[in-house]
Amino acid sequence: MFLDLVEGLTGKPLTADAWVTCLKEPLDQHLEQERKEYDAAVQVGLAVTDDLDLGMRIRITDGDEIVADTVEDKTFSATTEKFERYVKRRLNSSL
Repeated sequence: MFLDLVEGLTGKPLTADAWVTCLKEPLDQHLEQERKEYDAAVQVGLAVTDDLDLGMRIRITDGDEIVADTVEDKTFSATTEKFERYVKRRLNSSL
């Protein structure tokens, strides 16, 4: 069913050709290009300076524990900051 959908949308059957082509790129060359793109993005800085409104609720959980929730935290930025603090606490407690 999925393969039929892909063929219907693209006019071609799904193959691994594009993926295999990417895998043929030498690792050193790929890493060098990724580093250039990363460094360029860091130089530009954050693209978003105001808080994001994704038009949706995001709830981050760890098992049954609700770690962060955009409804409770009021903004996406507050939710991500709360999640970041949670991850740092977890990492520090496991060391």
